[in-house]
Amino acid sequence: MWTCPACDATLTRTTQNWLCENGHHYDQAKEGYINLLLAQHKRSKDPGDNKEMVNARRAFLEAGFYQPMADSVAGLIDAYCQQDELNIFDAGCGEGYYLNRVAEISQEHQTITGCGIDVSKPAIQKAAKKYKSLNFAVGSNFQIPLENDWANAVIQIFAPSGETEIRRVMQEKGVWIQVNPGPSHLDNIKRLIYDDVQQHKANAQVPNGFTLVEDKNCTFEFGLADPQSRLNLLKMTPYYWTAPEHKVRDIEQNLTQVNADFSIQVWQKD
Repeated sequence: MWTCPACDATLTRTTQNWLCENGHHYDQAKEGYINLLLAQHKRSKDPGDNKEMVNARRAFLEAGFYQPMADSVAGLIDAYCQQDELNIFDAGCGEGYYLNRVAEISQEHQTITGCGIDVSKPAIQKAAKKYKSLNFAVGSNFQIPLENDWANAVIQIFAPSGETEIRRVMQEKGVWIQVNPGPSHLDNIKRLIYDDVQQHKANAQVPNGFTLVEDKNCTFEFGLADPQSRLNLLKMTPYYWTAPEHKVRDIEQNLTQVNADFSIQVWQKD
């Protein structure tokens, strides 16, 4: 499924390497992933989430706090993708939780091949080390190292991308499921930080070459019983890194109930 980031030729796996017909080769890391993000395509020395952020997200997500949203995404794939053999691509997969959850549910009645990319090397290391049945690479959503027309379904959760690249890697009639913050997402936290709380606004732009087939919100509340869970959630957001320290500590000690609001759009490739 992977392609060479230098020349776009298909990569073939050997024992420890991935090779293309033009002689470019990429080592497979001991965790099982490959690095397909070339230095000239990086926007910084170490792009994406750092280890602290990745570890916090892994702990938070594995506690099941966002599972209703992940299960909602899996349900949409089940509704729109009826193939016996299903290729799922996670654009900006982080440490792999969502891709794994969707694959677990879908593989109950389909044969699943799942792959994900992220610009964060620490995130991909964690993903590949834990989820051995899935395929992971360090890569950019704006230069996706994936073959044309490979994916039946693309999931994209809180990650930027370029619509041209997403369209290129999708099969005809494939579905692209985007998840972004809904209007009231994490309002409990924002009220403790800001005097004037602004709601998230949905992206009204229609991607070229796609038709919107479903637009829904997944909204629920959950409790956070301990300071570490609150801190893990904060580290997944910009608030931890930008809010005054005394407000972060106040949230860490006192926040007990959180509202989650996710905007989920399903786009079908024309």
